[in-house]
Amino acid sequence: MQKILMSVDGSFAAEAGARYALALAKACGADLDLLFVAGDQSAGAMRSAKESLLRLLRQAHALGLTARSVTEIGDPIRVMRDYVAREGITLAMASVTGPEAARRLLREVPCAMLLVRVVHPGRMASPHEILVPVYGGEFEGGGLEAAADLLANLGGFWQARIVLFRLRQPLARLFDRPRVGEETPEQAERTLRPFIAALSRRGLAPGTRVSLGRRHGPGITAEAAARRHDLIFLGTKGPKSVLQWLRRGTVDHVMRKSPCDLMLFRPAAA
Repeated sequence: MQKILMSVDGSFAAEAGARYALALAKACGADLDLLFVAGDQSAGAMRSAKESLLRLLRQAHALGLTARSVTEIGDPIRVMRDYVAREGITLAMASVTGPEAARRLLREVPCAMLLVRVVHPGRMASPHEILVPVYGGEFEGGGLEAAADLLANLGGFWQARIVLFRLRQPLARLFDRPRVGEETPEQAERTLRPFIAALSRRGLAPGTRVSLGRRHGPGITAEAAARRHDLIFLGTKGPKSVLQWLRRGTVDHVMRKSPCDLMLFRPAAA
């Protein structure tokens, strides 16, 4: 990873989310571009954006990062997509508050994408527990190795504990016997082994947890709340499958109901 792009719009949510971009750039030794796309070109909006960019640049320089700010005019997502292609960006980041913007960003931006939803600005300074739900092949297509790289960098930077979480969905029972095909706890643990191995190769020793629940979205948010995790790191299968996955409601629920900060990761297009 060499160049990270963070899209900002002058809002508090975007500036708070950009703090994750600063931490990741520092952890990876990457250059950081801060992109502001002017939609509202009123004097007040432009002044607010300029002040936000200056604050972020000061923080970047205090961390010893190579950072620059760029201001453009147009549709924010289209400008971001074109900027990624033109500047050779390897990871694009943006702060989002709902699934609608997330859908379009994940569909249109070709490089690896990391979306951030900040719920508790005070906690994100140093998250201690990162929950990583694993199910349904969402880290396929090279996504597992890319996700492991990000988690290793973030976990190392904050000295945070990574917890891999698998939700078992029970099937209907007949005479108190599991139906054929129901996943056992041992099988659930085995599905976590490739991710455990990927993190172990990067010097991490993740924790694991398997729980029983019928719906992934509520199961993830309930686990994060019960265990008081500081951050959820949620993966997707990639640009070809992301809309289908989003329609199933998992991302929609987690984005709306997450009790802690959320990162939504999608690997680069194949």
